[in-house]
Amino acid sequence: MKNLLALIVVIPILFCGCTKEAADNRTAIAVYTIGSGGNCTGAIVSGRFVADTALTSANTVTITVDVSVAGPYWISTNTVNGISFSNIGTFTITGSQTAVLTGTGTPVAIDTADFTVSALTGLGGSCTFSVATVQGTLPDYYLTCFLNGVYRNFSDSASATNSSSPGNSGAAGLDVRGLDSVINSTSKIEFGVSKPGSVGVGTYTDTSATRAYFSYVDSLAEMWTVGTTSLPSFTIVVTGVNANNVQGTFSGTIKNQQGAGLDSIAVTNGLFSVPVK
Repeated sequence: MKNLLALIVVIPILFCGCTKEAADNRTAIAVYTIGSGGNCTGAIVSGRFVADTALTSANTVTITVDVSVAGPYWISTNTVNGISFSNIGTFTITGSQTAVLTGTGTPVAIDTADFTVSALTGLGGSCTFSVATVQGTLPDYYLTCFLNGVYRNFSDSASATNSSSPGNSGAAGLDVRGLDSVINSTSKIEFGVSKPGSVGVGTYTDTSATRAYFSYVDSLAEMWTVGTTSLPSFTIVVTGVNANNVQGTFSGTIKNQQGAGLDSIAVTNGLFSVPVK
């Protein structure tokens, strides 16, 4: 009988001891805020996002988080254009901290999509950032040149229009455009031949009746274009064109301040073969 009573007394003591130890070892969840609905502070989008190409660990976005209590966190976004971003980690100190969210999924369309970041732990809040998805360049397409002797590749999302309908430049005729293939670069070029209808094989300059034009936007958003002169300063040669593809060469001189500046860039060895949309 004594042994039975002793067992009854010991069991609650052992149970209570285990429960207290588990409670003492629990890790506090981080307390933090992301934002109040506006753009994510200091958001940095990294990697190249290409339609129909699965994201990798290089496709990330870094956001700033205000941490008041250190601990584990879980941050995620909604799914837009077939992709989303998330991360589970631990804030080890308080104050302004960064969280790197990794993208998953496959972009389904060429578009600029807005993502909402939500704190699945912590005090909450939200903020937004944008991701631009571009068109992949097929092996048979290219758009390259040298700018002051430096090789540049503008094959990213390269394409052309060639019809009586105004192209991206606002003029009818041939319009070719492409983005710098360097990740996160904002540089781009656009050139073509102004004509009421489609443009065929031939040589065109900036002073001919069927006028050639060219513009380059650098990483500082400065636009460089052909200057206004009576002598040809830019030449575009269309060597082949059909309903699906246009190809040729281009070269010449462009100036800053939309062609009116004193600084110039020599465009040489320009080559293009791009799809006609």
